[in-house]
Amino acid sequence: MLAATNTIGVILLALGALLVVVSIGALVLRNRSTGKGPEVPHGMRPGPSDVALETPLLHRYQGWGVVLVAFFVVWFPVQWLAEPDRNLAQEEELRELALGRGERSVRPFSEENQLGVGCTNCHGPELRGGVIISGGSPAYPPNLTNICAGPFGTPAHSAIATIDDIYQVIREGRNAMPSWSIRYQGALTDQQINDIVTYLVDLSGESVPFEDNVCLNPEASARAVEAAEAPGSTIILERP
Repeated sequence: MLAATNTIGVILLALGALLVVVSIGALVLRNRSTGKGPEVPHGMRPGPSDVALETPLLHRYQGWGVVLVAFFVVWFPVQWLAEPDRNLAQEEELRELALGRGERSVRPFSEENQLGVGCTNCHGPELRGGVIISGGSPAYPPNLTNICAGPFGTPAHSAIATIDDIYQVIREGRNAMPSWSIRYQGALTDQQINDIVTYLVDLSGESVPFEDNVCLNPEASARAVEAAEAPGSTIILERP
Protein backbone atom coordinates (compact mmCIF):
# COMPACT_ATOMS: atom_id res chain seq x y z
CA MET A 1 0.00 0.00 0.00
CA LEU A 2 2.77 2.40 0.90
CA ALA A 3 4.74 1.48 -2.22
CA ALA A 4 1.71 2.05 -4.43
CA THR A 5 1.10 5.42 -2.84
CA ASN A 6 4.70 6.47 -3.41
CA THR A 7 4.52 5.35 -7.05
CA ILE A 8 1.40 7.44 -7.71
CA GLY A 9 3.01 10.42 -6.00
CA VAL A 10 6.10 10.14 -8.16
CA ILE A 11 3.95 9.93 -11.32
CA LEU A 12 1.93 12.96 -10.31
CA LEU A 13 5.06 14.86 -9.48
CA ALA A 14 6.59 13.98 -12.84
CA LEU A 15 3.40 15.01 -14.70
CA GLY A 16 3.36 18.27 -12.79
CA ALA A 17 6.95 18.97 -13.60
CA LEU A 18 6.34 18.13 -17.27
CA LEU A 19 3.38 20.46 -17.35
CA VAL A 20 5.47 23.28 -15.91
CA VAL A 21 8.24 22.69 -18.45
CA VAL A 22 5.76 22.64 -21.34
CA SER A 23 4.11 25.86 -20.13
CA ILE A 24 7.42 27.62 -19.76
CA GLY A 25 8.51 26.43 -23.22
CA ALA A 26 5.29 27.63 -24.80
CA LEU A 27 5.63 31.02 -23.14
CA VAL A 28 9.23 31.32 -24.29
CA LEU A 29 8.37 30.35 -27.85
CA ARG A 30 5.46 32.83 -27.96
CA ASN A 31 7.57 35.74 -26.84
CA ARG A 32 10.62 34.71 -28.79
CA SER A 33 12.13 37.62 -30.71
CA THR A 34 11.90 37.29 -34.51
CA GLY A 35 14.43 40.03 -35.12
CA LYS A 36 11.71 42.42 -36.38
CA GLY A 37 11.18 44.24 -33.16
CA PRO A 38 8.03 44.33 -31.13
CA GLU A 39 4.77 43.49 -32.89
CA VAL A 40 2.87 46.64 -33.98
CA PRO A 41 -0.91 46.67 -33.45
CA HIS A 42 -2.96 46.63 -36.64
CA GLY A 43 -4.35 50.09 -35.96
CA MET A 44 -0.85 51.53 -35.80
CA ARG A 45 0.64 49.75 -38.77
CA PRO A 46 1.46 51.90 -41.84
CA GLY A 47 -1.16 51.90 -44.57
CA PRO A 48 -0.74 51.26 -48.30
CA SER A 49 1.31 53.72 -50.30
CA ASP A 50 -0.25 56.56 -52.28
CA VAL A 51 0.56 54.79 -55.51
CA ALA A 52 -1.22 51.64 -54.35
CA LEU A 53 -4.25 53.66 -53.32
CA GLU A 54 -4.46 56.14 -56.23
CA THR A 55 -3.68 53.84 -59.15
CA PRO A 56 -6.95 51.82 -58.96
CA LEU A 57 -8.91 55.06 -58.46
CA LEU A 58 -7.16 56.66 -61.41
CA HIS A 59 -7.92 53.65 -63.59
CA ARG A 60 -11.56 53.80 -62.52
CA TYR A 61 -11.84 57.49 -63.40
CA GLN A 62 -10.15 56.91 -66.73
CA GLY A 63 -12.57 54.10 -67.49
CA TRP A 64 -15.61 56.26 -66.72
CA GLY A 65 -14.08 59.06 -68.78
CA VAL A 66 -13.82 56.76 -71.79
CA VAL A 67 -17.44 55.67 -71.26
CA LEU A 68 -18.68 59.27 -71.08
CA VAL A 69 -16.71 60.30 -74.16
CA ALA A 70 -18.12 57.34 -76.08
CA PHE A 71 -21.63 58.27 -74.90
CA PHE A 72 -21.34 61.89 -76.06
CA VAL A 73 -19.73 60.84 -79.34
CA VAL A 74 -22.96 58.97 -80.08
CA TRP A 75 -25.42 61.29 -78.30
CA PHE A 76 -24.46 64.58 -79.97
CA PRO A 77 -24.83 63.34 -83.58
CA VAL A 78 -28.13 61.65 -82.72
CA GLN A 79 -29.48 64.88 -81.20
CA TRP A 80 -28.17 66.93 -84.11
CA LEU A 81 -29.84 64.66 -86.65
CA ALA A 82 -33.13 64.59 -84.73
CA GLU A 83 -33.23 68.35 -84.03
CA PRO A 84 -34.77 69.48 -87.36
CA ASP A 85 -37.64 67.00 -87.12
CA ARG A 86 -38.22 67.89 -83.48
CA ASN A 87 -38.24 71.62 -84.23
CA LEU A 88 -40.59 71.08 -87.17
CA ALA A 89 -42.98 69.10 -84.97
CA GLN A 90 -42.91 71.81 -82.31
CA GLU A 91 -43.45 74.52 -84.90
CA GLU A 92 -46.41 72.64 -86.37
CA GLU A 93 -47.88 72.15 -82.90
CA LEU A 94 -47.55 75.88 -82.14
CA ARG A 95 -49.12 76.69 -85.51
CA GLU A 96 -52.09 74.42 -84.81
CA LEU A 97 -52.60 76.07 -81.43
CA ALA A 98 -52.39 79.52 -83.05
CA LEU A 99 -54.91 78.50 -85.71
CA GLY A 100 -57.36 77.38 -83.04
CA ARG A 101 -56.97 80.59 -81.06
CA GLY A 102 -57.23 82.69 -84.22
CA GLU A 103 -60.44 80.98 -85.34
CA ARG A 104 -62.02 81.47 -81.93
CA SER A 105 -60.89 85.10 -81.86
CA VAL A 106 -62.87 86.01 -84.98
CA ARG A 107 -66.00 84.20 -83.83
CA PRO A 108 -68.29 86.15 -81.47
CA PHE A 109 -68.93 84.89 -77.94
CA SER A 110 -66.09 82.39 -78.05
CA GLU A 111 -63.58 81.87 -75.26
CA GLU A 112 -61.17 84.35 -76.83
CA ASN A 113 -63.98 86.75 -77.85
CA GLN A 114 -66.43 86.73 -74.98
CA LEU A 115 -67.80 90.22 -75.72
CA GLY A 116 -68.83 89.29 -79.23
CA VAL A 117 -66.74 92.00 -80.86
CA GLY A 118 -64.73 90.72 -83.80
CA CYS A 119 -64.26 90.28 -87.50
CA THR A 120 -67.64 88.69 -88.16
CA ASN A 121 -69.49 91.88 -87.17
CA CYS A 122 -68.27 93.61 -90.33
CA HIS A 123 -66.92 90.86 -92.57
CA GLY A 124 -69.94 88.60 -92.20
CA PRO A 125 -70.51 85.35 -90.29
CA GLU A 126 -68.36 83.45 -92.80
CA LEU A 127 -65.80 86.27 -93.20
CA ARG A 128 -66.71 86.65 -96.89
CA GLY A 129 -67.24 90.41 -96.78
CA GLY A 130 -70.36 92.45 -97.24
CA VAL A 131 -71.71 95.95 -96.91
CA ILE A 132 -71.85 98.01 -93.73
CA ILE A 133 -72.68 101.60 -92.89
CA SER A 134 -69.70 103.55 -91.59
CA GLY A 135 -69.97 107.25 -90.86
CA GLY A 136 -73.31 107.46 -92.62
CA SER A 137 -72.01 105.99 -95.87
CA PRO A 138 -71.65 102.43 -97.10
CA ALA A 139 -68.36 100.57 -96.69
CA TYR A 140 -67.35 97.27 -98.19
CA PRO A 141 -65.31 95.01 -95.87
CA PRO A 142 -63.28 92.57 -97.99
CA ASN A 143 -63.57 88.82 -98.15
CA LEU A 144 -61.09 87.56 -95.55
CA THR A 145 -61.15 83.97 -96.75
CA ASN A 146 -58.93 84.92 -99.72
CA ILE A 147 -57.29 88.05 -98.36
CA CYS A 148 -53.86 86.79 -99.53
CA ALA A 149 -54.94 87.03 -103.17
CA GLY A 150 -53.84 90.69 -103.05
CA PRO A 151 -54.32 92.61 -106.29
CA PHE A 152 -54.65 89.29 -108.11
CA GLY A 153 -58.06 88.81 -106.47
CA THR A 154 -61.09 91.11 -106.22
CA PRO A 155 -60.69 94.93 -106.11
CA ALA A 156 -61.33 94.81 -102.38
CA HIS A 157 -57.86 93.31 -102.00
CA SER A 158 -56.08 96.08 -103.84
CA ALA A 159 -54.48 97.45 -100.65
CA ILE A 160 -52.92 94.09 -99.67
CA ALA A 161 -49.62 93.17 -101.31
CA THR A 162 -47.73 91.51 -98.46
CA ILE A 163 -48.53 89.77 -95.21
CA ASP A 164 -47.18 92.86 -93.43
CA ASP A 165 -50.06 94.83 -94.93
CA ILE A 166 -52.52 92.55 -93.12
CA TYR A 167 -50.74 93.16 -89.83
CA GLN A 168 -50.74 96.90 -90.44
CA VAL A 169 -54.46 97.07 -91.24
CA ILE A 170 -55.41 95.10 -88.12
CA ARG A 171 -53.06 97.05 -85.88
CA GLU A 172 -53.62 100.59 -87.13
CA GLY A 173 -56.90 100.37 -89.01
CA ARG A 174 -57.65 101.67 -92.49
CA ASN A 175 -60.65 103.56 -93.87
CA ALA A 176 -63.71 102.07 -92.11
CA MET A 177 -61.53 99.45 -90.40
CA PRO A 178 -60.74 100.52 -86.80
CA SER A 179 -57.46 99.90 -85.02
CA TRP A 180 -57.44 96.68 -82.99
CA SER A 181 -53.98 96.82 -81.45
CA ILE A 182 -53.33 97.97 -77.89
CA ARG A 183 -50.36 99.82 -79.40
CA TYR A 184 -52.85 102.20 -80.98
CA GLN A 185 -56.57 102.36 -80.14
CA GLY A 186 -57.62 98.72 -79.88
CA ALA A 187 -57.64 95.98 -77.26
CA LEU A 188 -55.81 93.09 -78.94
CA THR A 189 -52.30 92.03 -77.95
CA ASP A 190 -49.59 91.22 -80.48
CA GLN A 191 -50.13 87.51 -79.78
CA GLN A 192 -53.86 87.75 -80.50
CA ILE A 193 -53.24 89.65 -83.75
CA ASN A 194 -50.62 87.12 -84.77
CA ASP A 195 -53.11 84.28 -84.13
CA ILE A 196 -55.76 86.00 -86.26
CA VAL A 197 -53.33 86.61 -89.13
CA THR A 198 -52.18 82.99 -88.94
CA TYR A 199 -55.81 81.87 -89.23
CA LEU A 200 -56.55 84.21 -92.16
CA VAL A 201 -53.43 83.10 -94.02
CA ASP A 202 -54.50 79.50 -93.52
CA LEU A 203 -57.94 80.30 -94.96
CA SER A 204 -56.34 81.88 -98.02
CA GLY A 205 -54.06 78.89 -98.42
CA GLU A 206 -57.14 76.80 -99.16
CA SER A 207 -58.64 79.15 -101.76
CA VAL A 208 -55.74 81.15 -103.28
CA PRO A 209 -53.24 79.41 -105.61
CA PHE A 210 -49.71 79.51 -104.29
CA GLU A 211 -48.42 81.38 -107.34
CA ASP A 212 -50.79 84.27 -106.49
CA ASN A 213 -50.60 84.04 -102.69
CA VAL A 214 -48.89 87.24 -101.53
CA CYS A 215 -48.70 85.94 -97.93
CA LEU A 216 -46.88 82.70 -98.67
CA ASN A 217 -45.15 83.33 -101.99
CA PRO A 218 -42.45 86.05 -101.97
CA GLU A 219 -42.50 86.17 -105.76
CA ALA A 220 -46.24 86.88 -105.78
CA SER A 221 -45.75 89.59 -103.15
CA ALA A 222 -42.98 91.19 -105.22
CA ARG A 223 -45.20 91.15 -108.32
CA ALA A 224 -48.01 92.78 -106.33
CA VAL A 225 -45.76 95.58 -105.10
CA GLU A 226 -44.38 96.06 -108.61
CA ALA A 227 -47.90 96.22 -110.04
CA ALA A 228 -48.91 98.82 -107.45
CA GLU A 229 -45.87 100.98 -108.21
CA ALA A 230 -46.26 100.76 -111.98
CA PRO A 231 -47.21 104.02 -113.76
CA GLY A 232 -50.97 104.36 -114.17
CA SER A 233 -51.71 101.61 -111.64
CA THR A 234 -54.99 101.89 -109.75
CA ILE A 235 -53.65 99.81 -106.88
CA ILE A 236 -53.00 101.93 -103.81
CA LEU A 237 -50.74 100.52 -101.13
CA GLU A 238 -51.04 102.40 -97.86
CA ARG A 239 -47.84 101.89 -95.87
CA PRO A 240 -46.91 103.18 -92.41
